[in-house]
Amino acid sequence: MLVKNKSGFTLIELLAVIAIIGILAGLLLSAIGVARRQAGSVKTRARFIQYAIAYEQFRAEYGFYPSMGQDSPSFSLKDNNDVFVETLSGSTLAGSAPADPYALQANPRRINFYRFPSSDLGSAQSGNPSQIVDAFGNPNIVIVIDSDADGVIPAEDLPARPDGTAFEPINSGVAVYSDNSSGNPDWKWIFSWE
Repeated sequence: MLVKNKSGFTLIELLAVIAIIGILAGLLLSAIGVARRQAGSVKTRARFIQYAIAYEQFRAEYGFYPSMGQDSPSFSLKDNNDVFVETLSGSTLAGSAPADPYALQANPRRINFYRFPSSDLGSAQSGNPSQIVDAFGNPNIVIVIDSDADGVIPAEDLPARPDGTAFEPINSGVAVYSDNSSGNPDWKWIFSWE
């Protein structure tokens, strides 16, 4: 009696291959997620450095750092979005003359120190497409300026680290960070000086 040689995979072999493919896909997706978060952090930090450069250019032109009309050395862009845009760009996002009195007074020549691309702004889904956000969609961006112009931002003007420890003073005229004190899992703390 002849026995036919069956070539092919058994059910167990197929299940083992599917399981291995599933594990590899899970590892790949995890690695992609980590890479996206790292890319978002790098993109945000680069943007914050560009804001600091625009501030330094403003100071070189006018002799002072714009405070956006605030009496403290730090202010939130969430609360001062339009005045920030109008002061640093010399116009509204639509390109018309600044409407904010502080922006008109601080930058009377309407010099464009920074052009705000659409990638700096929230999406229509966020509910406020003209709000400046970081790469993760966080609108809680804070600018800290060296208010006494000695080239140092003191530690007391900086936030605490996410772990609660204090930063050392920064040798800079401008520092920018994303505040995630709300603990939103989609956002990150990002500091221009780290």
